[in-house]
Amino acid sequence: MKSIYKNNQAKIDLMNLYDKKLKDLQIDFENIDIDTKFGRTRVVKAGNYSGKQIVMFHGYNAGSPITLEAIKDILNNYCFYVIETVGQATKSEESIININDDSFALWADEALEKLEIQKANVIGISYGAFIVGKIIVHKPQRIEKCILVVPSGIVNGNVWKSTKKLTFPLIRWKITKKEKHLKSFLSAFVPVENDFLYQMLSLIMKGVKLDTRLPKLLKTKDVENFTAPVYVIAAKNDVYFPGEKIARRCRELFSNLKEVHILKNSKHMPSKDTYPIIQQKIEEWIN
Repeated sequence: MKSIYKNNQAKIDLMNLYDKKLKDLQIDFENIDIDTKFGRTRVVKAGNYSGKQIVMFHGYNAGSPITLEAIKDILNNYCFYVIETVGQATKSEESIININDDSFALWADEALEKLEIQKANVIGISYGAFIVGKIIVHKPQRIEKCILVVPSGIVNGNVWKSTKKLTFPLIRWKITKKEKHLKSFLSAFVPVENDFLYQMLSLIMKGVKLDTRLPKLLKTKDVENFTAPVYVIAAKNDVYFPGEKIARRCRELFSNLKEVHILKNSKHMPSKDTYPIIQQKIEEWIN
């Protein structure tokens, strides 16, 4: 199996940063390692073990620490399981999963089975929403309620805006290796005040072989047999998946859509001042 890291030091640095962030959250958690046919999968369990179960699929290369940070203040109300995606810069195995077939659904299904979770409230964040989309299509019976946060797999962004804010700075950085161009690229989707995200994403950009495969968008026929309630949180200034565009498409796509909430003045990665809103919506929709 080929490593997703460009060198071993890159992996060490990212895993050290992961460990530090999880420790800094000052929460009780349990690491669970599950063997699946797609590779060993790390699950981080936290919160109230007697509460309603919520399964979370994180954003691309994000892992558990920043996922749990966003819902830290409601940990005591629910039992959270963050399933870390294989083939990404997480504690799971580095094996790559086919994104075009039902492999992600089978992987998630096997993880849920071994966690003894038959049906769950599911939250998919960014790339994690694409994985939830695979579950919706191939294993819909697993989902009690579904919350999609700044979801991928629904719409594409504006080509010109993406080129101007993402492609051009990225090309400049790759040619010059100047930090100002990397920061310009990251600032298109990362909150300016979040130093940790800049540090983590800088390490990822420099040390990880990025997966450039584009997830296919969900079609109406894909979700016609899915009846569980769907809720969406989108970001108004999301360069990848613009909030209003997400809202329009979700209303077309899901006959079972209950609500779309758009985070105002938010980029793709929500800022910390939006965490209370996200937490409020989760409580409102899950209870």
